[in-house]
Parts: sequence; C-alpha cells; structure tokens
Amino acid sequence: MVDKQTGICNGALLLLGANRISSFDEESTESIVCQDFYERSYRALLNIFSWKFAQKYEDLAIIPTVTPGDPQYKYAYQLPTDMIWLQHVLPNQDSYKIIGDQLHVNRNAISIKYTWRVKEELMPVLFEQTFMYYLASQMCITLTEDTTKQQLMYTQYMDHLKRAKATDSQQQPQDGFAGFPIDSARYGS
Repeated sequence: MVDKQTGICNGALLLLGANRISSFDEESTESIVCQDFYERSYRALLNIFSWKFAQKYEDLAIIPTVTPGDPQYKYAYQLPTDMIWLQHVLPNQDSYKIIGDQLHVNRNAISIKYTWRVKEELMPVLFEQTFMYYLASQMCITLTEDTTKQQLMYTQYMDHLKRAKATDSQQQPQDGFAGFPIDSARYGS
C-alpha cells in the first residue's frame, strides 16, 4: 500500500497525465520532482491561510540560558519544531521578534497560536484536493513543459482553494457581536 504523501503526489501526477510512483525513493523523473516539490508546496499552502484544522496553542518554555538577540527584549522562548507560521502571541503582544527558532518578547509567560505541519492523515478532504492541484501546478512545467496545462492546474487550484477556505472557516463558531448596540435596538435587550 502506498503511503499518504505518495498518494497525494500520485493524485497530482495523474492530473498532469504523468506516470504514478510507488515511493519518493524511486529513480524516476516523477519521483525526483515529487520529492523536490512536495514539502515546500505543502508548507506554502499551510502558510497562506489561517486554517482552523492546522491551528495549535502552546505555552512556551522560557530559555533561561539565552540572552535575547535584540536588547529591546528581555526573554527568549523556544518555538515549536512543528511550527509553520506564528499566528498570534498570547496575551496580546504589540512587539516581538522571531530570531531563528526563538521568540523574543518582554513577558515572562506566554502562549502562542500557530499553524503546525499537520500529518497528511489528518488533512480534511477538500484541503487534500486543493493541495493536489497546487502541487500539480507547481510540478507541471518541469514534468510537461506545457504552460497551458500549468495555467489550468493553477485555475483549478484557486477554485478548490476557495471551497476549502469556506469549509474550513465554518469549522468553529464565528465571533459574534454580543452586546452590539444595533442588536439591542432592533431586538430589545
């Protein structure tokens, strides 16, 4: 049985009319191209939107032996190794700096909300389809030298991206307007 990464690559290859692979370790052109594009494309797609399925919250541990690299900040924290994109520092921080794999701030206790590298088995199906089209659009010129097909793959990716974003954004309740004056004027208190 083919692993999930190879299955996703095979979906992208199928969209391009290319040969399927059985693993990234093959010596075929398709395998080499998949190996080169897969991780970078996956991280890029996770990075373009605040995907609800890929959000994590974590309390960070202060690094006691590290002096912050910027004298403006007092504390350094180790960022998670699975972090793709830092979405928010909690409590609210107006000022922070990421230096390498460390977060530098002026608070001695913080949490972060971030996008993490979700294991492929946990991907929602619409995100997986979006990723297949994105991967196909990225690999297309290398494998087919067909710019028309590349444009088609990119257009399909954009269409799938809209649906995946819409579905993902419905995965948790939206912040309401509790106590909003118009509501009480219209509907009463």
